Amino acid sequence: MDNYSKSIPRENLIMLMMASAIIVLNIVGFIIAYFVWKEYSKDSEYIETNGRLLLNFHISFVVYEVIAGISWIVFIGFILTPLVSLLYFILAIIGLINYGSHNDYKYPFIFNII
Repeated sequence: MDNYSKSIPRENLIMLMMASAIIVLNIVGFIIAYFVWKEYSKDSEYIETNGRLLLNFHISFVVYEVIAGISWIVFIGFILTPLVSLLYFILAIIGLINYGSHNDYKYPFIFNII
């Protein structure tokens, strides 16, 4: 467990719920996770840091999926689209495992948008 200056009870459960909501509910889950992050980031540095990384991860992979979809025009999209989707799923599961054990997880391949 990482030491943060501010903490609230069950912050790892809140992160698990945010990550799961995005995976299961897509856009609606992202909106829910964003508002949960905005609410709890005031009280928990763990949620503030990891929630930002989580939201940036999902925004980045939407961009990657759009690029893979556009690449269907040059007939490479049939390879890129499943690879990007599989990588997204694997990294999301690794993030869920880390949040369950209250560890930070720095997602690879993300843009810092938020």
